[in-house]
Amino acid sequence: MNTPLFLIPLIVGLMTQFSKRFFNRNWSPELHGETPHLPRYGGMPSAHTAFAFSLLTVIAYTAGFTSPLFVIAVVVAVIILDDALRMRIFLGRHGEALVHLISLLPKEEQKSFPHLEKKLGHEPVEALVGASVGIALTLMLLIIFS
Repeated sequence: MNTPLFLIPLIVGLMTQFSKRFFNRNWSPELHGETPHLPRYGGMPSAHTAFAFSLLTVIAYTAGFTSPLFVIAVVVAVIILDDALRMRIFLGRHGEALVHLISLLPKEEQKSFPHLEKKLGHEPVEALVGASVGIALTLMLLIIFS
């Protein structure tokens, strides 16, 4: 294989991130005060999960399921899943509370606060699709680059 293996998870992560615009058609960046072409948090599929499972797949393919590297990749994937499914949802709830508090301020003072995203985390199905996409794209790229 002539392609550096670290590129495959990066390609998978970027492809998954930019595929969100096709999966999340009901989301409009203009309505949320955001730049239309920038990646955003949350949504279908989870690009972080796709990246983590792509890395996991590359390591399983190259080093095997019994290697210490695979164990480290499993730990990293679990931490990323915990962040996507639990921690960022917790932060999103803080965002909702802050948006509510800002809405109680006078209109002229509200303009001094930036727009806060309320949906930062992922639903379990978004993480599952991200993991599936990560594994599938990685296997396809491994076959193509072999």
